[in-house]
Amino acid sequence: MAVSGCLREALSAEETNVSSFLKCRFVEKVREGLSSRRGDLAAEELSRELNKWRHDIASELADRFSRSNIANLLEHARKHVDEAVKALEELGYQVVVNKNYLTLTPLAIGLRNPYTESLEIAIAWDPYMNLPYIPGSSLKGAVAALAYLRNSEWYTLLTGRAREPPAQPSPAAPQREQRASPVVFLDAYPVNVLASSLLAVDIVNPHYREVEGRISEPESSPTPLSFLVVPGGVAFRIVVCAAGRWLRSYKGKPSLSELETLIGQALSKGIGAKTSLGYGRFKPEQSR
Repeated sequence: MAVSGCLREALSAEETNVSSFLKCRFVEKVREGLSSRRGDLAAEELSRELNKWRHDIASELADRFSRSNIANLLEHARKHVDEAVKALEELGYQVVVNKNYLTLTPLAIGLRNPYTESLEIAIAWDPYMNLPYIPGSSLKGAVAALAYLRNSEWYTLLTGRAREPPAQPSPAAPQREQRASPVVFLDAYPVNVLASSLLAVDIVNPHYREVEGRISEPESSPTPLSFLVVPGGVAFRIVVCAAGRWLRSYKGKPSLSELETLIGQALSKGIGAKTSLGYGRFKPEQSR
């Protein structure tokens, strides 16, 4: 398919591979902008146009991923997770946490994701499931960080490292023993959407262009940058598995209920970017 005119028809979310859609439309926009401009101001004018384009394209994706258009995508993701769990069980793992958590505030995660980098401020996106997701590594890291702060034994089990840092680190000091974690956090996918859409458009509004050294107050110029978030009211399925060999020798401490508590507390504090501004907060989804 030629780049010009690509993906202009009003396809549904299921028919739109977002990664390909964004790259195709971005290349088309840049080619159009460069062919119609010359001179010193061409790059600056194109930059302004691309900011507007990113807002428009993010709004278009939010419309395409409305709640009524994504039932099959959510079902596909659910089956994918079930298959991953089954594969791990065949390898001797057991599910220790399987629970849905609902976004209370917008979720901004994976802001440098390669599959949505055309938006400049990206969102974690699985190109095969064609859905936003929370990487298992991000979940595990957030829970491990909280376990460290709470002086929980789960920190060592999740990271394979002892909690206490060396008193006087030096190049000659022997390296501490590190083991593989017996716990696996699966990538978390949306399973239920109570909001009007799976995606929403948010903005960040920088006033200064510090990269170019223009930081004087009289020259400040607000430049709204649009980006995609998962809005409040979207449930993600959190699945954690543990190695059967470890469970067979497990003495009950630290408790599995403590792990679930740490997961809930980490999610309630916020995960992803902009958590200090209240983004990325979750609560357990109520059973129906």
